[in-house]
Amino acid sequence: MRDFIKNHTGLTIIIVAALLVELTTGFIYYNSQEIIKSTTTKVMERENNALYLCIRNKLIEVEVVLDNMSWIVTDDLIQPDSLTRETYQIVQNNPMILGSSIACIPNLFPERGYWFEPYSVRRPNGSIETMQLGGPDHDYTKSEFFTVPLSTGKSCWCEPYWDHEGAKARITTYGVPVRNGKGKTVAVVEADLSLDWLEEIVNEDKIYKSNERFLVTGSHNLLAGEDNELLKMSLDYLEKDTDNQGCVTMEDKNGKNKLLFYSPVGGKTDWILLNVLDESEIYDQLLRTRIKLLLMVMAGLLLIGFIVWRSKRNLERLRQVNAEKERISSELRVASQIQQGLLPRSNLKQDDIDIAGSLVSAREVGGDLFDYFIRGEKLFFCIGDVSGKGTPSAMLMAGTRSFFRAFSAHDNNPSRIMRHINESLCQGNDTNMFVTLFIGVLDLPSGHLRYCDAGHDAPIILSSHSALLTPLDCNPHLPVGIFDDVEYNVQETLLTAGSTLFLYTDGLTEAMNAERKQFGLERIDDVLKNCIEIGAMSPKEILGAINRAVHRFVKDAEQSDDLTLLAIRYMPQAKATNLNNSKTIL
Repeated sequence: MRDFIKNHTGLTIIIVAALLVELTTGFIYYNSQEIIKSTTTKVMERENNALYLCIRNKLIEVEVVLDNMSWIVTDDLIQPDSLTRETYQIVQNNPMILGSSIACIPNLFPERGYWFEPYSVRRPNGSIETMQLGGPDHDYTKSEFFTVPLSTGKSCWCEPYWDHEGAKARITTYGVPVRNGKGKTVAVVEADLSLDWLEEIVNEDKIYKSNERFLVTGSHNLLAGEDNELLKMSLDYLEKDTDNQGCVTMEDKNGKNKLLFYSPVGGKTDWILLNVLDESEIYDQLLRTRIKLLLMVMAGLLLIGFIVWRSKRNLERLRQVNAEKERISSELRVASQIQQGLLPRSNLKQDDIDIAGSLVSAREVGGDLFDYFIRGEKLFFCIGDVSGKGTPSAMLMAGTRSFFRAFSAHDNNPSRIMRHINESLCQGNDTNMFVTLFIGVLDLPSGHLRYCDAGHDAPIILSSHSALLTPLDCNPHLPVGIFDDVEYNVQETLLTAGSTLFLYTDGLTEAMNAERKQFGLERIDDVLKNCIEIGAMSPKEILGAINRAVHRFVKDAEQSDDLTLLAIRYMPQAKATNLNNSKTIL
């Protein structure tokens, strides 16, 4: 190559100049893309904010009217005729309200019949029609605008629907509970809004020609916009984000990139505003300029390309391979740090409980998990093993741990927590991966342990009063993530003072040495019995003894599976038993 440069100085200069031109245009192009995208993002965010404010202001008008009217209706409950007048006044004084009714609980006014729902509606000619809408053909007691405020005592916006009897239009309804003098909810005053005004707001003043907007409810029912493939694709992306706010790039069936901007409307609604833009529209002019510049240097690049290609081919391949290896290694290191950060601290010790846990992955990231936390004098803990290894298992492990935290934050029943986790993992589980999982809830004042096992190795109870090891009796449930209709049953036992619950994954029993022999249950029993005999009963000491025994057994053999251990020692103090018999325990 050095001789080539010496013998072809002019050509070398041309090559260098061409490369400099290409690098310069490429740098300008990609930086311009970032600037344009950043500017477009800000413009679309401002546009979303403007639409949000416009929608919210109109909704607030209705909410304020109905919230105030609920107090007036309370005073007039003894006069059923006055309720019809009030619905008429609501429609008459508020042009954006299409119709209004006051739906009473059945037999509130026996003389008016079982159903009593005075209703007023503005017709297309501007007149206001009043009627008694309730009846066998219009059983409002089953409608969302009536059932939700009646059961929760709170106002709400319901899902969009076609009202064939009253408004005779596609509407959404805002309902507010009405209470009598004794504080009992006896009626719901509601206002119907035609979705036509939402359609007008959502589709006005578009900056870009390719811009498409949609307004959907939290259940992804369409309020405004065209029901098309772009909407379905946007909702698929939206399901992946629980925040309901952000910006993503998605690819349609034709391979074109679309920018999706979405944000919640907020207030008393769960509505979400979607703004979709064709990426090519914002980069079109820049792309044409880029093509012109490329054409001007193309001849020179094509001429010298073959000359330099052969000499650089192998070097470039090697560089790419090394860079890819380094990138993967770096990402795995970060993933390992993130995974370790998801685990609770390795030790927890307080007056009535002593916990130690450890997780050693066979690769940079693994599929084992354990977790625990204390809520309301109850220790919630779990241990699990995801099928497979590597990054997919680690992702499923993180999801399982998150589901455990989310569901056990509001429920004390381990079987119910297990059922919710199973249903969540089965959704979209195209890889057919599953998790063996054990969940326990220990009442700290009493030692009452409730647990549920989903195909996991049964924990072992170590007694401080004898050298006996007692495997916990576990029902043979299927692992989570296989079938979403599996029934999980709760089991119970009582931990005595000073006893220790030892949990592990199959990475312990299946740890292999160079001769392919497994560690097995017998060796586990031997180590645990020895811990009892020498008095090494603290969870940290037990885990240390197990790990040392495994290392002595496998020696220099490569670790074949993730190894996770969890030990919980129960040390109750002298205090009253506090069994929580709340509804969430039943």
